[in-house]
Amino acid sequence: MSDSSQKLIVSQTTLPDIFVIRYAGGLSADAIYAYLWINSFYHNESFEIKDIYNASIMSKTAVDNALAELVLNDLLIRNGVSFHQTDIITKEVDEYYSYRKAYNESVGGIPEEMSERNLLAGSIQDTFFQGKMSYVFYALIDKCLFEYKFEQPVVYSLFQEGLDNGYVKKIGEMRNLAKKWYEKGITTSSALSEYKQIDKEVNNVVKILGKLSRRRMNAMDIERITKWVVDLHCSPDLIEFAYRANEYRGNIQMAHVEDTLLKWTSANITTVEEAKKYEEENHKENKRKATKRKSRYSGAVTGLEAGIDSADEEDTKPLSTTEEEDKPAFGADGGSEFDNILDIFGGEDD
Repeated sequence: MSDSSQKLIVSQTTLPDIFVIRYAGGLSADAIYAYLWINSFYHNESFEIKDIYNASIMSKTAVDNALAELVLNDLLIRNGVSFHQTDIITKEVDEYYSYRKAYNESVGGIPEEMSERNLLAGSIQDTFFQGKMSYVFYALIDKCLFEYKFEQPVVYSLFQEGLDNGYVKKIGEMRNLAKKWYEKGITTSSALSEYKQIDKEVNNVVKILGKLSRRRMNAMDIERITKWVVDLHCSPDLIEFAYRANEYRGNIQMAHVEDTLLKWTSANITTVEEAKKYEEENHKENKRKATKRKSRYSGAVTGLEAGIDSADEEDTKPLSTTEEEDKPAFGADGGSEFDNILDIFGGEDD
């Protein structure tokens, strides 16, 4: 058959290893598919978005999102309505030499330090990158060791944290994590252990309160919970009891739980047992005060019950009155003078 549409597609397309090592792990499936398709049909050539639309490789919305993601990750360069691929090999080499030049000028590491650094970097490369790691992660390791002054176990744990959370190969998120640890003072193994313990407790509280309130904890909730754990030194059990202590409310707010914890903290309460005892005593005291208020305003109480002695009780008796003063306000029969008043206004017959 001579029909050209029947030709087999057996040509090969070069895809740099650096794409797989440095970029692919941080891209969505649609972005990877779009990049592979573009690399096959427009390698080193410009194209327009309508060309991708016409190929019908995915919906227009998916194409828009994929191209935006590729531009954001420096894999495509946009010029008006046209796009072309970034030369990621040249970009990698240029950035690497710039990094090495700046590193040699600013750090100038001691041979012994560099030897330990190389062992650490090799371990991270083999464990988290299957033996192939981009220079940007070497740069991150150097930043952690020589600028942030992280201990080596902390640097290794940084990459483990990234792996556990699914972004170990996303350099932007790894840089943000390293900066977060540095700003929190997590540079030593002991500080890291304390941080992990706090993080464990916060996550535990998030699960507990999420289950009790039957909703997902948002960022503000988690920030508040972290404050309770870090600043108030409240245990997950105590926080849970503080929530339950507010169950008499129709709608429990996080502010209610915080007010309870602040009250307990001010009373130097640190355990659930102490909190239970405090609440029981507080309940008894409130009940006693309520009973006392009820007695104070009840007409059935005696002067002694109301706190008035016998002398005071004599003073409260009504003074004697004259016969004239004892008459009804509107006449002796209680009605004659009232009738006269009505006559002024025309009487009942009008």
